[in-house]
Amino acid sequence: MEKTYDIIGMKCDGCVKKVKRAFTGVAGVMKVDVNLHDGKAVVAGNFDEQSLQSSLADTHYSVKL
Repeated sequence: MEKTYDIIGMKCDGCVKKVKRAFTGVAGVMKVDVNLHDGKAVVAGNFDEQSLQSSLADTHYSVKL
């Protein structure tokens, strides 16, 4: 599956790296593309959406499910 999510709180390239790192660590995620200008992340794989949201718990960002 491939899904696109709105990411709330990203302001710089460092933010993009943190979101990508968090999502990449979720079980079942195969690929992550994060776009700062669109404020979106495209995530591919067989993953749990709640796990994506939880992966950002220790950051200043949130995902709109």
